[in-house]
Amino acid sequence: MAARLVKRCTCLLREATRLAPAVTPASQLRLARVAHKTLTSSATSPSSHLPRSLSELLEKERVFTPYPERQEVDQLIEKATQPEELLELLGGGHCLHQNHAALMLIQLSRLLSEKQKDKALLIQDARFQQLVHLVNNQITTIWHGTLVKLLRSLYSLGLPPTSKELRSVEQEVRWRLRRLKYKHLAFLAESCATYMQEQNSQELLAELLVHLERRWTEIDDGHTVVAMMMKIGHLSEPLMNRLEDKCLELVEQFGPEELRKVLVTLAAQNRRSVPLLRAVSYHLVQKPFSLTKGILLDLAYAYGKLGFHQTQVFQRLAADLLPHMPSLTSSEVARCTKSFAFLKWLNLPLFEAFAQHVLDRAQSITLPHLCNMLLAFARVNFHPEREDQFFSLVHEKLGSELAGLEPAVQVDVVWALCVLQQAREAELQAVLRPELHTQFLGGESPKDQSTFQKLLHINATAQLEHPEYTGPLLPASALVPRPSALDRKVTPLQNELQETLKTLLGSVDKGSFMVATQYGWVLDAEVLLDADSQFLPLRNFVAPHLAPPSGNQPLPPRAKRLAFLRWEFPNFNSRSKDLLGRFVMARRHLRAAGFLLVDVPYYEWLELKSEWQKGAYLKDKMRKAVAEELAK
Repeated sequence: MAARLVKRCTCLLREATRLAPAVTPASQLRLARVAHKTLTSSATSPSSHLPRSLSELLEKERVFTPYPERQEVDQLIEKATQPEELLELLGGGHCLHQNHAALMLIQLSRLLSEKQKDKALLIQDARFQQLVHLVNNQITTIWHGTLVKLLRSLYSLGLPPTSKELRSVEQEVRWRLRRLKYKHLAFLAESCATYMQEQNSQELLAELLVHLERRWTEIDDGHTVVAMMMKIGHLSEPLMNRLEDKCLELVEQFGPEELRKVLVTLAAQNRRSVPLLRAVSYHLVQKPFSLTKGILLDLAYAYGKLGFHQTQVFQRLAADLLPHMPSLTSSEVARCTKSFAFLKWLNLPLFEAFAQHVLDRAQSITLPHLCNMLLAFARVNFHPEREDQFFSLVHEKLGSELAGLEPAVQVDVVWALCVLQQAREAELQAVLRPELHTQFLGGESPKDQSTFQKLLHINATAQLEHPEYTGPLLPASALVPRPSALDRKVTPLQNELQETLKTLLGSVDKGSFMVATQYGWVLDAEVLLDADSQFLPLRNFVAPHLAPPSGNQPLPPRAKRLAFLRWEFPNFNSRSKDLLGRFVMARRHLRAAGFLLVDVPYYEWLELKSEWQKGAYLKDKMRKAVAEELAK
């Protein structure tokens, strides 16, 4: 059997060699396929016979329908500027091949892309119906590239989802998905995914996503991967993972625009892909890209939204944004300030430029933009050099428009003023009045609880930092700490601090841990020291900072109440030992409430290795706090 097969192969090759000079390049593909067919039939069918001449097979074998040469009608379709010109071609005696009807529909969709009324009239036209019917009859002979554009055009023209012709084109696309090039699949995804969702073509969309995911290795250019991430990445988690892998592979080829699109896409989908963010950051730092104003703003937004910190990138963004400040609008400045505040990146020259922008455009800046900037300044505890002028403008704007803001926004704005020590009595009264604060007292949503927490801080500011304030204040029942105030995950620093303090105290009644105060702040620990700096039991002594106040015995003469406050890495500005604004306000409030503060920042605690060192560190901190108080 094997000998017979070898003999037939030899004969076939001899015949091919004899005919080689006569075979044109276009026929070589046919020759290969004929040879494969002959060998296969010979191997599977012993009774088959070798053809007399290979040329006879070349005549019989039909491999594909070649694309016709360009005709006059092709030029007429391309140059048409009105739908009527295209519709007249149907009855003009032109010789239309299988792609012409599809090309006419594609051109119609381009001409009417912005004319919805004209689309509705066109669909009712009998000639249009004839054209669509012609396409439906020729659907199997339309070339791949034309077919995918045709589907996009039918979606764009607004054919009803129940249209038989539209469903026919969709079905033809589904049958050809395996044979389509990846660029055709990407085109479908970019241009038709939204239509497919709206047209209830979920099966086609699902199959398209599966094919895109399986063939992701075929992507060979950055434009495709970036466009697909933007358009359809959110529709399929597995596909988005593949696209991120491919993006990592091609990121070296990206320009600034592609890098911007990648970051904005990740931010829009809230995907904190650390490897990809690191790669993009590396190229932003290392390559001498010329970054436009729009790209800089988008980069700042994306990094802020994702909370990804990269010092060299932030330094470049800040340095490149400064020359653009005169051309930025108030909206862009507010957006940029907010982005850097999310990143906790306080670049003093840049923030001074933000404040100066507000002063330069005092008459035109709107209150929402001003409120956003105020909240950003409060987050990083930024005080402008021209502080008096800046906050005079803020109070002037708020005086007439504060009451018109949403209740939660009013609380946010006044809270920011409290952080920056700029709140006035009228502004405190505006948010502490019962008509406003009662709607947040029983709120269970995270947003309502956050707003209520800020109301506690505003109430504490009115009590502790404004002795002239006469009311109103929050009711006593509202000051009782909620269980959620203490329901937080214990950090390693918190656990070690408590264990070390328990060893120092020697008795559980000489200290309290995780003390929730009526001011909205939670103390890591609280102790009492007598005149000789010895620990006193806490239980029987008056504690006005609790809600409701406890104890009935006054503190002994010269006794001191100490509060331990740990400061974790997220409590500080980025690359800084300066606390964020809310924590600076916490220290002010607790000092005003009569506490001596023992600060325990993470960067000092991490240097302590042994239990003895930690205990000695806390003792030294307490001695310094007492000494500073006595020095006053």
